[in-house]
Amino acid sequence: MKTKLLFALITVFSVSVSAQTLGEFKPKETKFGLGKAKDATKIYISNFAINYQIYNEKQKFKQGGRMLGGGYRGDAKAEASVGLTGLSEADVQQITDKLYNDFLSQIKAKGLQVVSADEAGKTEVYEEYVKMQGGKASLAQFPGTMTTAPTYYEWFVKKLKQDGKTKSGGFLGNASFLYPKLSKALGDAIIADVNIYVMFVEDKTAFQGGGASIKIKTNLRIADTEAIVMSDNDSFIRLKGQNSITAINSTVNFAYGKMGLGATTSYSGQLSKPLEINDVIEDTKVTSFARGGADFVGTSNLYVTYFTPEDRSSETAKIIKVDNKKYIEGVYAGAKKFLDFHTEAFFSALK
Repeated sequence: MKTKLLFALITVFSVSVSAQTLGEFKPKETKFGLGKAKDATKIYISNFAINYQIYNEKQKFKQGGRMLGGGYRGDAKAEASVGLTGLSEADVQQITDKLYNDFLSQIKAKGLQVVSADEAGKTEVYEEYVKMQGGKASLAQFPGTMTTAPTYYEWFVKKLKQDGKTKSGGFLGNASFLYPKLSKALGDAIIADVNIYVMFVEDKTAFQGGGASIKIKTNLRIADTEAIVMSDNDSFIRLKGQNSITAINSTVNFAYGKMGLGATTSYSGQLSKPLEINDVIEDTKVTSFARGGADFVGTSNLYVTYFTPEDRSSETAKIIKVDNKKYIEGVYAGAKKFLDFHTEAFFSALK
């Protein structure tokens, strides 16, 4: 019934991508024993999440001290932030729902039965787990992102923290370790796990350069294996210039059956390079630089010389106005290309 409601919710979604172009698409696959899943008749979607980066801030601290040649230099701190405006929660939810609807269509075309969350919740695997309901974005899961799951979609997490962040469960927090056991418990159902990151800030070269220097540039893309680098304001012990590093990786994964501790069949679809989404967000560079003041002379009282260099800081902020229609069309096109390719690559091996 819930699946039918979702199909009814998104009966009209016309997309024209003439204003946006996608960069080079380079998928990456890791697969094992695909032919062994050809008799599968059921599929359970254990996770379907699309994560949209909307804000990022970074900081860098350079401690001062004695300079080569004499004198002292003060401390320096740089901060830079960039955010998107013009996007609503409904905008990104629309993209997520449409992608999920497309995914269900591919499953239906394959003739597979979708196992409900209610049925999965009866298994031993999900004992004491928390059932989640999609359709509302979370700002807690990853720094500076809106994380969305499809409207009417339900799934399970090990724990829901007070701040809204979820823990997936599984060995070392990796839910894929649960999938072989879950597949067996559901009568050898295929287990699907989709997690896509839509990023707009480049982190790789942000901290190059001397002193307290930050250089951020924009690049809207479906992320490959990378990390979100963000000012760390939540740690119990804060250090000057401290940033958190959160590993991310866009994936379309499938698992089937149980063989020992592993799965009989596994497929992991990723990207070997980011899939760029052009002509949606203006090319922007945000820089922040600070250098502590120098005191070469100091003040002497004949017994000791005091140096009082000036501490300096720099803050730069940039807001980027987004055309939500272009964003919806471009991001949907990029995420669909990634999702469709890997879903078809897995399903085609089951014929």
